[in-house]
Amino acid sequence: MLVGLFLLTLAQPPGVRDVLLAPGETVRATIVGVGRPVVLVPGLLGSAFAFRRIIPPLDSAGLQVIVIEPLGIGNSSRPKGADYSLTAQAGRVAAVLDTLGVRGAIVLGHSVSTSTVLRLALLRPDLVSAIIADNGGPEEAAATSGVKRTAKFAILLRIFGGRSLMRSELHKGLRLTAGNPEWITREVVDCYGEGAEREPGAVLDALQGMARARDEPLAPRLGTIGVPVHLLVGGAPRGSGLKQSLSMLMQDRLPDFAVDTARGAGLHIHEEQPAVVVRALLDMVARVDQDRL
Repeated sequence: MLVGLFLLTLAQPPGVRDVLLAPGETVRATIVGVGRPVVLVPGLLGSAFAFRRIIPPLDSAGLQVIVIEPLGIGNSSRPKGADYSLTAQAGRVAAVLDTLGVRGAIVLGHSVSTSTVLRLALLRPDLVSAIIADNGGPEEAAATSGVKRTAKFAILLRIFGGRSLMRSELHKGLRLTAGNPEWITREVVDCYGEGAEREPGAVLDALQGMARARDEPLAPRLGTIGVPVHLLVGGAPRGSGLKQSLSMLMQDRLPDFAVDTARGAGLHIHEEQPAVVVRALLDMVARVDQDRL
């Protein structure tokens, strides 16, 4: 139902491409509209569906919106033994953008995927013209506390099985990180869990791969990121899940950095206050266009 309503708000239905990057490694890209590219990279529990509140207004503004779900996330594959480091994920995002012929995109990363996007800007500066950090920072490893919590849930899933357990734990996890949990309905939980439900055993394989992954240090290289970075932080009492030390590190080392707080929002600002995220993206598009004149 929710997916159907989302589709009705679009001028054209989204295009979906599953890009094969290596044996067993398929990354899902969802493309909406035409125009200047805006790329959205969801965090651990996200997917294209998670951005359903911000895609239609961006589409209406004449932008092309591309959601890239990293390996092990959303509807992308979860191969056992793959490299789930954030650096490897950045390389996959770059490969998908190359496949789509995209350059100079405004790129948003949510939660831990912000670190993937920052690494993308270092790896392939031609692909990134600006970054929106949606409750995320320069994490040094894929195995964040959120990954570890989810791994515990995945182990229970493998032992006990059952779609109801998955939905119950997912519902609980979303509520724990919400400023206002009213958006977390049964339909939303079903849609968030859709990709994982198809292969629950592979969820644990991917999470274990994230826990094992080792990354090149990002902090010493932040000063060489030459594009503007705008951090959005949830201001709810339970916070955004972003460590203050990471926010301060970005402020100290990024050459072009700004931060704003979405008061009352939790981890998923694009769910609770989508207008804040849309405005940040549109403002960044206008700024990048102005800088090119």
